[in-house]
Amino acid sequence: MKTLLFPGAFQAVKNYGNYEGVDIWLNPTPLEKFPSADCYVGHSAGSAFILVHCDSFADRRFIFINPLVKKRSVPSMSRAWIRYFLGEGIRWKRIISVSHWLHGLKLVRQLIDVDFQSAVEKISKGNLIVIRGKNDHWICDEASVDILKENKIHYIEVDAGHDWNENIAQAVKALL
Repeated sequence: MKTLLFPGAFQAVKNYGNYEGVDIWLNPTPLEKFPSADCYVGHSAGSAFILVHCDSFADRRFIFINPLVKKRSVPSMSRAWIRYFLGEGIRWKRIISVSHWLHGLKLVRQLIDVDFQSAVEKISKGNLIVIRGKNDHWICDEASVDILKENKIHYIEVDAGHDWNENIAQAVKALL
């Protein structure tokens, strides 16, 4: 099964282990053709990027890790990020080079406007699963879980915060 990973904000595919993926935070050029795969794995804002582009792939499998479920304003998202950085810490070696930050900020600005609930309606409920770090109190928080439940979106919780860790990696591997 061909799997493509779309990393979380300001991270590169190489941070996620042995996955093929698309480094959306490094390339300011929009995708001419969305790459085809059997399963799309998106972490955080990477999930929103997939949702923007997945119209013709609604029959594929999707695994979203700590996605941007609830709509947020720029100030609200900024506060959530600050709380996340204070809560989990910043792993500077995982962050993309400063030379890519302007592109990253523009992309985040676009992706926080994605209406998760409307976008996931294009995907068969049986083809989507959300993995949530039960200690993610910042981005995919308890209010996001309520939205997932209301929309009958299947999710599992693992021992993690917002950032990718071994428990998330194991859950993704088990689902593939």
